Amino acid sequence: METLWFLDHQLFLFINHLPHSAGLDGIAQFFSWVGGNGVIWALFCYFLFIQVEEKDHWFFLPFGLAGSLSVFLTQVLLKPFFGRERPQGVVGAWVVGNTPVDYSFPASHATFAWALAVVLAREEPRAKWFFYTVALLISLSRIYLGKHYPIDVLAGMILGSLIGYIAIRLELAITHLRRGKKRRS
Repeated sequence: METLWFLDHQLFLFINHLPHSAGLDGIAQFFSWVGGNGVIWALFCYFLFIQVEEKDHWFFLPFGLAGSLSVFLTQVLLKPFFGRERPQGVVGAWVVGNTPVDYSFPASHATFAWALAVVLAREEPRAKWFFYTVALLISLSRIYLGKHYPIDVLAGMILGSLIGYIAIRLELAITHLRRGKKRRS
């Protein structure tokens, strides 16, 4: 376990110490901001909804499930349970912007981004690499800005992907039940 934490620390310092400039920090802060408030994911969802020929409001179910479950699991359950401190106290850490006051593990931004990227990729497979790239940039921005260790982000990516998959499965099950009830009526 000691080796894992050492590697996590070293990888953090490597990514965190990539060249910093006002432009690069601004780009990373933009992706961090995008990942933190969900506006970009809501816009992607809205544009996909507009493109769907059949305007079924159940379309929003997997997005709502994925987003809500991501926030609940990371902010309410897992971060307080693990209580991992953020890396700003690490000697040599380059911290850009404000310092979050909550715990670090798992990374909420990464969890939320990957959960919604998985759901959006299912709805619009032609744009899946775009959604995954945005989620990856959000995730990496958190290490680059000094907010999370790589293991925090990796756990968020895995957890988010799993949440996205579960949201899709739940939506499919609900849709199947709804269709069964319509046939019986």
